[in-house]
Amino acid sequence: MAKLNHNLSMVIALLSSILIAASMVTSEEEFMITIPPEPEPGFYKTIEECIEKMSRECGEDIVKAVLEDEEISEECCVELVHGMGKICHDDLLQFYVSLPQLGFNVTHLNIRGHQVWNICILKAPSKM
Repeated sequence: MAKLNHNLSMVIALLSSILIAASMVTSEEEFMITIPPEPEPGFYKTIEECIEKMSRECGEDIVKAVLEDEEISEECCVELVHGMGKICHDDLLQFYVSLPQLGFNVTHLNIRGHQVWNICILKAPSKM
C-alpha cells in the first residue's frame, strides 16, 4: 500500500509540473501527453523530489520565465538556487524536453533555462 501511495504522489507531482508548462504553451485545444520511459532508473522519483523543493507559485514563475521570458522575483530565485539547485533545474529542463507533445523548441528551452539559472545566481544572495 505504501508503494501505491508513493507512486500516486509521484504521478500527481509530475502531472502538476506538466500541466503548469502545458497551460503556457497550448491553446484551448485538447492535447494528450504520454510520459516517456525513464531515461534512467529513478529519474521520475528525482523529478518528484525536485518539484517538492519549490513552492507552486515559484515553480510557475520559473516555468513562465523559461517559456515566456518573464521576470523572476528574488524570492523565487532564492528557491531555485538554494532550494532546488542546479541539478534539479537541469533535470526538469530535460524532463520538459522529453515531452514532444508540448511542442517546445528544444534549443530555446535549453538556452533560456540556462539564462534563467544565471539570472537567479545574480539575484539570489549567497548563503553563508
